[in-house]
Amino acid sequence: MEHGLAADAALEEGVECPGRLAPGGVELDLAREVQESLFPAEIPPLPGIRVAARNQPARIVSGDFYDIIGVDDHRMVVVCADVSGKGFPAALLAAQVQSYFRAMVQAVAVIRSALESASVSVDVFRSLGSLPLQVVRQLNTTACRNMRLPGRYATLFFAEIDGRDGAVHYVNAGHNPPLLLAPGSDVELLSAGGPPVGMFAEATYEVGTVTVPTGGTLLIYTDGVIEARDRHDEEFGLPRLIDLCTGARGEVAQLLPRILEAVETWSAGLESADDITLVAVARDGDRPVA
Repeated sequence: MEHGLAADAALEEGVECPGRLAPGGVELDLAREVQESLFPAEIPPLPGIRVAARNQPARIVSGDFYDIIGVDDHRMVVVCADVSGKGFPAALLAAQVQSYFRAMVQAVAVIRSALESASVSVDVFRSLGSLPLQVVRQLNTTACRNMRLPGRYATLFFAEIDGRDGAVHYVNAGHNPPLLLAPGSDVELLSAGGPPVGMFAEATYEVGTVTVPTGGTLLIYTDGVIEARDRHDEEFGLPRLIDLCTGARGEVAQLLPRILEAVETWSAGLESADDITLVAVARDGDRPVA
């Protein structure tokens, strides 16, 4: 076990290890293809809700990930996460965290569906906590137990979205606060939650509750956006991102390319220092919701 940990640590630092070869071009391409296969092939449809997502790795593979899972006919869950580190070690850890996430979402959703079908009392059901709270708690416990490399953790934003009324229950685990963009210029930062997962076994988390208004958008992003630097070493920054979003309303699928283009222009061709992931969730007002 110690040999494996030392090898992983050396890989992170770029040190060659006996018996371990640097991946060649074919292996790099395969690694990227495998990682891309872990992202949702299709975004599950939800009446009244439109979702767009983009991932742009700083290297061949990314330590960021996002996932979108339909819970039932009215609800979906969205996660956007950033694992510490870059390159292959971060990508492997991201895949591990994503597998935990998917398994836990499915398990909790099945339990909740069974309780709802059994007409369990409201007080008992509420005492179990929201789906985001249950999943993030379990994810943190599992990550603390299994992510044994020092300094390894993941920030994430996990939200359950109800297409019927735009209600969002979320947990922000040490992640950059997403932007809730209302029509006009109103912006709310979503920060309720707790520390990154995998950092403190006894961590506690709280749930935040907001509503995406008709015509509004929830923008989730990783720090590769706001920490992108120009040739003068100035960051792109959160205020600039907010100004861009409030001044560029419209089709949700067009917002993400605008952000990526603005960040690329800001960096003026400099090599990306960090992965970038964007997820936008927009609520329509022109279609009936069952």
